[in-house]
Amino acid sequence: MRQSLHQLIGTYPIIIPFAAILVAEATKVVIGLFCRRAKIRFLAPGGMPSGHSSFVSALVVTVAYKEGAGSTLFMISAVIALIVMYDAINLRYEAGKHAKTINKLVPEAKLEESLGHNHLEVVVGAVFGAVVAFLLLSV
Repeated sequence: MRQSLHQLIGTYPIIIPFAAILVAEATKVVIGLFCRRAKIRFLAPGGMPSGHSSFVSALVVTVAYKEGAGSTLFMISAVIALIVMYDAINLRYEAGKHAKTINKLVPEAKLEESLGHNHLEVVVGAVFGAVVAFLLLSV
């Protein structure tokens, strides 16, 4: 089993970021259940931890491991990760605030309000992704 998982990851390293987002999203469900939230989030925007940040940080770690931290692919993946995390904290978070205001003005609009993340959700998501990547790469 261990050898076959190692071969699978070696052949298809994109599995690692997908595993990271699934772990982050499953954690989001557990947190939602623990906090008894009315709406449970799985593969949905917003919430703790950020699945998007988990995915891109796992991608960065995987590329660094496979290609080296000095490679062009690493630099590209790092820039993409920063853009995704910036977007989650700033653009999508602001869009959620706008949706909240619109919902107050036009209640029948029923727009999704939790679109982005705060800084902590993004940082925790990024750490999740990096940890999952390190664990899977060390198998």
